[in-house]
Amino acid sequence: MGGIENIESNRIKETMLNLITTQLQNDGLKSFIFSFLTNKEEMNFANLTILHHQIFDRKDPELLNLAAAVELLVLSFDIFDDLEDLDNTEEPWMKIDHSIALNAATVLYTLSQQTVLSLSSPFKHQILASLLKYSIQAMEGQHDDLEDNIASEEDCLQMMKLKSGSLIALASVCGMQLAGENDKLVEEYAYQIGIAAQTDNDFRDLFNPLKNDMKNQKKSLAVLYLQRNYNEHANDLLKFYQSGLDIKEQFGSIENYKQKLLDSGVMQYLNVVKQIAINRASRMIDNLNINSEHKEFVKSILINKKT
Repeated sequence: MGGIENIESNRIKETMLNLITTQLQNDGLKSFIFSFLTNKEEMNFANLTILHHQIFDRKDPELLNLAAAVELLVLSFDIFDDLEDLDNTEEPWMKIDHSIALNAATVLYTLSQQTVLSLSSPFKHQILASLLKYSIQAMEGQHDDLEDNIASEEDCLQMMKLKSGSLIALASVCGMQLAGENDKLVEEYAYQIGIAAQTDNDFRDLFNPLKNDMKNQKKSLAVLYLQRNYNEHANDLLKFYQSGLDIKEQFGSIENYKQKLLDSGVMQYLNVVKQIAINRASRMIDNLNINSEHKEFVKSILINKKT
């Protein structure tokens, strides 16, 4: 496609490793961070940065450095999140002393900012301002999630917009700004894609009943829906999550469990919320000031994979 170049994840990863190697002196710290990247194959946020630069028909030579900086920052947020939630115990940063993991995450967060500031682009300060803006929003969303004081669907959607949507907006807006562009629609549809992505996470969590969030009935769209007790199936599911049993112990099979989810209405509810967000994002992408071919390409990356 004209103007759009496929940049392999290996090139992004190599750039990330190079930034770590050249900017850090402590071999022990570098070794830990390298271990975090060993099994990392998907570079979703870096690719968002690249995509939103290229759709404006730009090819800045420092694009890979910016994309790597964004991916390093998001990795730091993943580590912070797991340490705070005590989840995803198989990740390499959860298998080491948590104080060391926390320090390494702080290094990654700082290194991402240093990388942006070292760009020669005339837009680097604008990019750094956006990186910090959306980082703070994501932290505010994480605070609301950790406090678990969410009382309504509106509160939950706002938390999802901040926690998940802000990071998608960060990657997308920074790529656009490196191209010298500034379209508010990019931020707005990124928020909607974030809500859709977080709704998918809520759905997946239903099939991981032993996860801390489910056992503790931490507020999510799914839990809020079930707590309304629309029917006996919803109440049965809430009791199940508190029981500590696995799916087969309680329901006999995954098929029986899926039927219980359907009977409760929670699966249908999450799908409706997701589709509303996707439809909103699609309409915004249609209004972007780029050629129609690039609009369809953005949709193929952000929307078609989620429908």
